[in-house]
Amino acid sequence: MTSRMLRRGFLLVTAVLAFGLASWGQCSNANFTGKYGFAGNGLDTNGKPISFLGYIKADGKGTFTGTETASDDGTVITNVPITGTYSINSDCTGSGTTKLKGQKGTNHFTLVVVSGGKNLQFLITDAPKVQIGTAQAQGKATCTLAGLKGSFGVESSGVFIGVGAVALDGLLTLDGKGNVGGSESGSIAGSIFTGQPVSGTYTVASNCTGTLTVTVLKQTEHASFVVTNGGKGMLIVETDATTVVSGFGQQ
Repeated sequence: MTSRMLRRGFLLVTAVLAFGLASWGQCSNANFTGKYGFAGNGLDTNGKPISFLGYIKADGKGTFTGTETASDDGTVITNVPITGTYSINSDCTGSGTTKLKGQKGTNHFTLVVVSGGKNLQFLITDAPKVQIGTAQAQGKATCTLAGLKGSFGVESSGVFIGVGAVALDGLLTLDGKGNVGGSESGSIAGSIFTGQPVSGTYTVASNCTGTLTVTVLKQTEHASFVVTNGGKGMLIVETDATTVVSGFGQQ
């Protein structure tokens, strides 16, 4: 009896694995089509911290265009045009290139397609950079103030240059009219604060990128974001000089 059960269990597991592998190997360039937000972080060529995010539109045939905002060791660029190429294999792995407007060289990355193309994971492969990131489909997001509304759990981490590591967690409520409320807790170089009130404003552009200006602990902070997941998510990077902080928000 036990032997039969073991054999049946083995056959069932084998069948499930075979089905999973078969369904996994069905990718092509067409899996990366439409509008995406992307974000990444790590170390630049000088070993300094970097965070970046942006908006891209992929054609499903191997090219994309968009914009990028980044903080490289506290030096910030915003909404710089970006172009890129990609090639996706049938096993859902792939590779690609990107180039910012005015940039002399070209960046290279490997990728893995997940969730049928709703998400991509990528690794920058230009030595000695150490950077990873993700791209998330925007879905049917409404790119207006009224379309981006509700409460988001927001988490971010990184470095305040000259101060130390920082980790932040909180709740931001967007009222659909450009106003932000909520609360935030955090650790700044090991100094803890909890439940501090947040107030501020936000903007949303037609491509579902936007800005946040919030005040907490009497400090005003600025950030850029990209809306994802049909308006239920966002990728965020702080755009204040001497900060390298990025994170995400989720309803």
